[in-house]
Amino acid sequence: MTAPNLCHLMNLQTRMERLRGLDSDVLKAAGVDDILQELAASVEAVYAMRDVVSDLAGLDDALQLLLLLLQRAEDEPISAMGLKNLLEPLCGGLRQQTERLSGLI
Repeated sequence: MTAPNLCHLMNLQTRMERLRGLDSDVLKAAGVDDILQELAASVEAVYAMRDVVSDLAGLDDALQLLLLLLQRAEDEPISAMGLKNLLEPLCGGLRQQTERLSGLI
C-alpha cells in the first residue's frame, strides 16, 4: 500500500463522515465521532504542512539565486554587510518555517 497523500486523506474523511452522529451503540462504543475529529485535525495539519513546503520551495529558489549571484561576483568583492543583508531574510524565513513545521509534527 502506498503512503496516503492529501487527496487520499480527504477521500477517507468524506467517506467516514457518513458515520458521524449515527445512532449505533457499536459506533458510539468505538468512539467514531472522536476519531472523525482526529482525522479532520490530521487533514488540516497536512494542509498546513503543504503550505510550509511551498514556502520552503520559495526559500530554496532564493538561495539558488543567491548562489548564482555569488558565483557571478567572483570578479568583484562582496562586502560582508551586503552578504549579511542578503542572508538575513532567508535565514529568518527558514527559521520561521522550521518552527512552523515542528509545531505541526
